[in-house]
Amino acid sequence: MSSDFAIRLRDVRKTYRLFHRPSDRVKQWVMPPLQRRFGWSRTDYYREHVALDGVSFEVRKGETLGVIGRNGSGKSTLLQVMSGVLHPTSGTVEIDGRVAALLELGAGFHPEFTGRENIFLNASLFGLSKQETEDRVDAILSFADIGSYIDQAVKTYSSGMHVRLAFAVIAHVQADILLIDEALAVGDAFFVQKCMRFLREFMERGTVVFVSHDSTAVLSLCRKALLLDQGRVLGLGEAKMVCDRYLQHLYESHEGRESVVPHNEPAGAESSDKASSESDRGVGGFGWDNLADARAFGDLKAVIEKIVLRDSQGRFVSCVTRQDRLSLRVWCKTSVSLANPLVGFLVRDRFGQVLFGHNTGRTSLESVIMLPPGTRFVAEFEFVMPQLRKGSYSLSVALAEGTQQEHIQHHWINDAVVFESMPTEHCFGFIGVEVFQACISRDVDREYQDEATSNSLTM
Repeated sequence: MSSDFAIRLRDVRKTYRLFHRPSDRVKQWVMPPLQRRFGWSRTDYYREHVALDGVSFEVRKGETLGVIGRNGSGKSTLLQVMSGVLHPTSGTVEIDGRVAALLELGAGFHPEFTGRENIFLNASLFGLSKQETEDRVDAILSFADIGSYIDQAVKTYSSGMHVRLAFAVIAHVQADILLIDEALAVGDAFFVQKCMRFLREFMERGTVVFVSHDSTAVLSLCRKALLLDQGRVLGLGEAKMVCDRYLQHLYESHEGRESVVPHNEPAGAESSDKASSESDRGVGGFGWDNLADARAFGDLKAVIEKIVLRDSQGRFVSCVTRQDRLSLRVWCKTSVSLANPLVGFLVRDRFGQVLFGHNTGRTSLESVIMLPPGTRFVAEFEFVMPQLRKGSYSLSVALAEGTQQEHIQHHWINDAVVFESMPTEHCFGFIGVEVFQACISRDVDREYQDEATSNSLTM
């Protein structure tokens, strides 16, 4: 394998034999040889389950790949094949470097051994000698932070303690490649933050494959992603594009049908927009001609015809700064009876991470809104833009009907509006806040005394 690649899979297939009854295993072992010997037609007593079906991809050294998909899509099986826990039925798996894997809970642990004993057992599976493990055991214990439980049998551990100990070990084996399954989802918030800090540091020097069904987690860590479904690769590329495809796939699965992806004009939409004036078209006025290339999905029984984002002066927006007051108008049309229409928007950064959003369903409704077929309507949002880092941002818009909890998605448009942020000052984190005071006081004793006096008077 080329020295540029840490992982390479070629047409990997993993199948399992599923037997209806235990006796069928014996029949499968005995009957086929007899059938071959006497020239009889072959009979199999199992059905084949395909967990991975022709999976091929490459991961370069120093790259972080997110693997996303629904439960049962083959994500964990893929990780087990890459880690060597499972052998593929066919195809090739090439790995260049020491691999450390955090798979399902309890993997690599003996339930009767103590946590301390399992540290040595687990580290030996990753190729560390006893002396190397002893040199790192204090750091492992500090990272795991499970106190006196380290000398108790692992079978008494909670799921969160299992994850703490397992992650602490893989964080100190000096691996070249980390394979992380969804096990982190059971950890507490502080430990997950510690793990994420470690992963970000590791990503600067090593290769990571991060498996999850949470697109937000994938977007926060990965720039490249792989979408699996029923063991097959549905998408591979930029994380934002793949996660948008995952969202569309979830909708299709939930609705029990494939969504309609418009290429030109949506069904039921007219070429002219009677809901607005022609002056809305142009730079920043996003009619359907501008939306035709956007990645959209939905059943299109009700459609978004136009989106316009303006500032407080009525000008089309292409660049924003902190405290800009913006107006977003979304024109829609329904070709069916529409009960309780929901229109919403999300603002995302260039990596696809959601920063903020809102929808009309978050405003309490006194009565049910019913719109007859052929009705045009408009949703309007006014909001103040928070302080954003300098860069490109996008605004996605959706139209549904129902409630916040239960609704039907009619039209979803990813990245319908793109704009730039020009912050007036440095922004820490994804979104900045307006700070009215930031100072240091020298007379702290006086401050404490005044605070204590105030508290005693109010008691």
